[in-house]
Amino acid sequence: MTDVAQPDLVRNSWMLNLIDEAKAGRLPTPTFASWLITRACNLKCYYCFASARKKDPDELTTGEAMRVIEDLADTGVFYLSYIGGEPLLRKDIYQLIDYSTDLGIYTGIHTNGMLVREDTVAKLKDVGCQILGVSIDSHDPIVHDRVRGVSGSLVGAKRAVLESVKAGIRCSIRIVVTEDSLPALPDLFNWARDTGVEELIIIPIFMVGRAAGTPDDRRADILGKELFWKGLDVLREVANPLGITVPEEKVACCVGIELNTPDKENHHAGHAFGFERSTGCRVGKFIMNIQPNGDIFSCPFVQHKIGSLRTQSVREIWAHPLLRAAREGDMGCHARSIIHTGRPDVVDPTYNRSTEDLLAELPAGAKPLSLTPIQN
Repeated sequence: MTDVAQPDLVRNSWMLNLIDEAKAGRLPTPTFASWLITRACNLKCYYCFASARKKDPDELTTGEAMRVIEDLADTGVFYLSYIGGEPLLRKDIYQLIDYSTDLGIYTGIHTNGMLVREDTVAKLKDVGCQILGVSIDSHDPIVHDRVRGVSGSLVGAKRAVLESVKAGIRCSIRIVVTEDSLPALPDLFNWARDTGVEELIIIPIFMVGRAAGTPDDRRADILGKELFWKGLDVLREVANPLGITVPEEKVACCVGIELNTPDKENHHAGHAFGFERSTGCRVGKFIMNIQPNGDIFSCPFVQHKIGSLRTQSVREIWAHPLLRAAREGDMGCHARSIIHTGRPDVVDPTYNRSTEDLLAELPAGAKPLSLTPIQN
């Protein structure tokens, strides 16, 4: 664990206790909500888990969304992240962020950066947005723009990062580990630190959404998991000498890295503790995953509906048998259970198994993912 000061441990003891309770499956309600607020998007990333492009016709209205926010606040959710799609394409996004922060929820937004300008960040700061996440795949615009499917997307992403840092909003860079992004990880890590970015979020590629749909999905998923492990090892090589912790992750799900060491002014002990303690599958323990129409999916990466906030409360859905089962046992990665078996209620068949053994069980001949052509 990061060498943190004793005052940080004392000040954040409530969070450490909460995380321990969550990992043990004892929380009566979720602490974190990830809300895919719109499927509308101005990019076409080849690995998009949400297959985002056009707005869903049954997207929640502003009034309905505000009622969901009220339910989240009443339930005790203290962190809400608006994702997409591109959340900034939703016209009421500032109103929704304003409402969630007014109700005491720590609120962030995840953007591709294309629509972010100085005035955008000023509006976000004015309504209380506390963290701005930006997706970047490479320093090379040719690579990043091909992954994203739109020319000029890297320029927009870097502009968003710089504007966020300049405005004093905590900035997070999100990186999906693929064959394209793996070589860029050291440079992106160093650029992020030099620029003033506070955290990196490292995400494995899942064979879902736009990335799925071939006979080789299972093989590609296994290889993607191996790439993720390699990515974490690469980052440890550059982070460890600087006193920065890259958390251990046995399930191969998202990993957060606090880029400021405890001696730095911008070090956020709460985030650092959260990243280090809340690893593993978060389904049923930490997170509620909301879709544009209010449906609740068990995991943000797979389309398995377990309820709807149009007709049910957060507490009702949190009591779903599938989430209870996830709390009661160590089932590995929920998404990979579905990817590899088609069932959400079984143990992840890739859990605690080597890449070699898993590949040996599959037919030979996995094909690489094809990149989406650039749209000028």
